[in-house]
Amino acid sequence: MLASILAATLRATAADAAIFPVPESVRKMNAPHEEMHVLRGTDEAPLGDQRSVATVKDGRLVVECLTRFTNGESWDEDAVMDLAPEGYRARSFHKTGRANSGAVIGEQTIDFTTGDVRWLTDGKRGSTKLALEPDTYIGPMMGVILAAVPGAPQGTASFHTVVFRPDPSVYLLRAEVIARENYQVGKVAEPTTKMRLRADLGPVQNTLFSSLIPTHYFWFTRDTPPEFFAFEGSLGYGGPELRMVPERPPARTALAR
Repeated sequence: MLASILAATLRATAADAAIFPVPESVRKMNAPHEEMHVLRGTDEAPLGDQRSVATVKDGRLVVECLTRFTNGESWDEDAVMDLAPEGYRARSFHKTGRANSGAVIGEQTIDFTTGDVRWLTDGKRGSTKLALEPDTYIGPMMGVILAAVPGAPQGTASFHTVVFRPDPSVYLLRAEVIARENYQVGKVAEPTTKMRLRADLGPVQNTLFSSLIPTHYFWFTRDTPPEFFAFEGSLGYGGPELRMVPERPPARTALAR
């Protein structure tokens, strides 16, 4: 019943979403852009780290992320987006989870060009076909596309995402700028823009489905264009609650200015 209500609500609000623009600095990126973040729990206990590398080739942006947890588990993610004239268009996404032994414990694969989706959860495989809007993004793509929100009208934007719980469903999310603040990392204070990302279903439905789609927070630098800086929330929708902060102040020389 909840799924049926949610699906109807999403169809009613889908027209508000839009493809995110690609800044010229990304289109002309001439070298890999690498970032390292550390993961900390709500009690500040270390949970792991994440290394991401973004490259542009033949009109496509490829973002590769390796997340390693202190318990030995790891997530390997590859996200590919076309740098289309109208904006970012997701092309493919693949995520593999591995236990400390190296055994595969989970997989998620999306072909955005066909809508084909496959997954492995709790030893069971599944597949389906989804109707995906052009503004659908997932995983590492969000650290890229949300950089456009500070410059959007009223500092807000909506888009679709695919959530595996464990079967995949499409949800409408809304990102909104809520503060401009200095984010402290060690002895360095980085001027940032703080964004809130949550379900875009209206006040009543947002409360009703808050347990299904928890609120997340992103921080972006105030550079031109902004760059992903920090994150707070449940990693991977249903993952551990944590903070993701730079291991060191981000290097910005890799992007063509």
